[in-house]
Amino acid sequence: MGNNAAEKTVGSDELVRLLLDSTGEGIYGIDLDGNCTFANPACLRLLGFDSDAELLGRNMHELVHHTRPNGEPYPAEECRIYNAFREHEGTHVDDEVMFRKDGSSFPTEYWSYPVERDGELVGCVLTFVDISERRRSEELLADQATTIAEIARFPEMNPGPVLRLDNQGNVLAANTAAREALGLELVGLCWRDICPGIGADTWRQILDATGPVTVERCIGDRDYVLTHRRDPESDLVFVFGADITEQKQAERALREADEQVRLLLDSTGEGIYGVDLEGNCTFANPACARLLGFAGVDELLGKHMHNLVHHTRRNGDPYPVEECRIYRAFREHEGTHVDDEVMFCADGKPFPAEYWSYPVERDGELVGCVVTFVDISERRRVEDELRQREKMAALGKLSAGLAHELNNPAAAAGRAAGQLDEMLGELLAATVQLARAGIGSDAWTHLSDRYIEFGRRSDGALGLSALEASDREDELLGWLERRGVEDPWDIASTLVNAGVGPEDLDSIAAVIPSERLGQAIDWLDKALDAQELAGTVARSSRTMSELVDAVKSYSHMDRAPVAYADVHEGIEDTLKILGHKLKRGIDVVRQYDRDLPRVQTGGSDLNQVWTNLIDNAISVLGDGGTITLTTYRDGDHIVVEIGDDGPGIPQEIQHRIFEPFYTTKEVGEGTGLGLDIVRRIVSGRCGGELDFSSRPGETTFRVRLLGEGAASCEQQTA
Repeated sequence: MGNNAAEKTVGSDELVRLLLDSTGEGIYGIDLDGNCTFANPACLRLLGFDSDAELLGRNMHELVHHTRPNGEPYPAEECRIYNAFREHEGTHVDDEVMFRKDGSSFPTEYWSYPVERDGELVGCVLTFVDISERRRSEELLADQATTIAEIARFPEMNPGPVLRLDNQGNVLAANTAAREALGLELVGLCWRDICPGIGADTWRQILDATGPVTVERCIGDRDYVLTHRRDPESDLVFVFGADITEQKQAERALREADEQVRLLLDSTGEGIYGVDLEGNCTFANPACARLLGFAGVDELLGKHMHNLVHHTRRNGDPYPVEECRIYRAFREHEGTHVDDEVMFCADGKPFPAEYWSYPVERDGELVGCVVTFVDISERRRVEDELRQREKMAALGKLSAGLAHELNNPAAAAGRAAGQLDEMLGELLAATVQLARAGIGSDAWTHLSDRYIEFGRRSDGALGLSALEASDREDELLGWLERRGVEDPWDIASTLVNAGVGPEDLDSIAAVIPSERLGQAIDWLDKALDAQELAGTVARSSRTMSELVDAVKSYSHMDRAPVAYADVHEGIEDTLKILGHKLKRGIDVVRQYDRDLPRVQTGGSDLNQVWTNLIDNAISVLGDGGTITLTTYRDGDHIVVEIGDDGPGIPQEIQHRIFEPFYTTKEVGEGTGLGLDIVRRIVSGRCGGELDFSSRPGETTFRVRLLGEGAASCEQQTA
């Protein structure tokens, strides 16, 4: 296919239209007056316009680029887009904003390149992307960057230069890449003397800045981006360098090219390739070859792209081409966006990929599709890191809750055990005194039998109100005082708790000599007290054992990684773990179908789902409200609904609640990954479905899972 094929590709107006219509980046052109000459569909979508007729002929600076990020007016004569006019060279900017049709702004990264026709400058082409999501991810990681250990800041294997400076600019440490780049032993030298253009003003800007200060410098024959970050805790300045020589060379090569197609293909960082109806590659850009690990585009042309780079699913199963979502552009004649699959490099190594596939027509006939893809390994790493932190935060909450729940029974058992030790001594003394008094075996037998009977009564729920208990104490107090029993107040309270009435004391008085009655009642009081303390120890121990069992069940200890589980057990274990939060005045209503089949679950995956959803409900309810838990069958599926009567989710943000990193909580209270984790577990690992409905006073999340015997999670995932 060679150079002739490449030249035909570059010169094809049809390919220009194809690329403009299929790429996910916004692209528009302007003439020398700044007026729009063309705009692709992605440009319209990103800027919120319905038709290119709304843009054509309009001054794009005044329409979408009129204001700086700080809110100040942006004069057109200072606009960096027009460097393509003023300096006749390309421009790359990632620190400005653009404005949508509705007046809202978004952070953007853009590239502007001059366009010539017959050797004469006629305008420029601008490519831009919305980097809002990237900014949020960068901000989350930046907030945590200062806590990273110094050794991690200066990995010797870092491919770029890394230096540590004091606040005067003296080099304290430098990695091998820095020494090789500058050709010097750097320690002890002043950075301002080494790095071109770092004068006193720039150094003061670095020291005063609260965020990173980035400059581009040519050192030797290499170009670098140098990011300076001052550490406020140590008054040190860290320099992180990245070699952008190849990028600069590519930019210089692009400035020399006047063909729009090559500009569009070669300037984007995303991989782009086209396939015909047979799935064979018709063109590819250099980024595509680079991302896939091929030496050049020629190694891809004419090859079957599915068999070459997209042949296997994430779980290792073969990926039949007839099921490939890229070819939805053929089958359903519509675009496809996928971010949960993998592609394979030339060496067979997979990488997570996000891709867009769009159908291509020529003269009204479908001829193939264009695929744009990116390697999202770094994004996945950042997301996984933040999800792990979310899990650790959740584990901390559960640990705190468990400690709180265990503290009460443990403290009660400790107090009761100490009091029981003292009481047993007093009971022994009372027993010895009563035995010395010689009350007789019949009296002992009667007294022991009544003690056993009273113990059984105290085990049952007496259900006395405070007023009823007070009346009974007064009645027994009078009986004891009339017979001269010592400490009648303390004894009366113990006897009431054991369900003892005056008629019971009359039966004891009938067999115990009157002169020994006080000692007998005292012995009975201490025996019942000892029994109650022993019961407190036993009950507290049972409570602690139940909590430990709940945690063991919650975490699926001693179980296979994948097993069948009763959703009700997992929900109840979760409620026990979160019990300390529910005690603030939140009621839990259970509407369970106990005949539901079990579901397949991987370890404690589903328990994490219940924890996140129930904990979210608790958070919105605050100090009062009702959580309703409902389970029912729906065909082969079981449905779990978790509802609350809180304020509801505002309509304007409902479409965003499953987005990673999106949260309405205060800074530091959440990462915005809880519902994203829930969605991934339910849909990704268990092949289920997750949805919700919300209005003021009623929010319900629904989890649909396949019941035992219907299908496996792995089958669903595949």
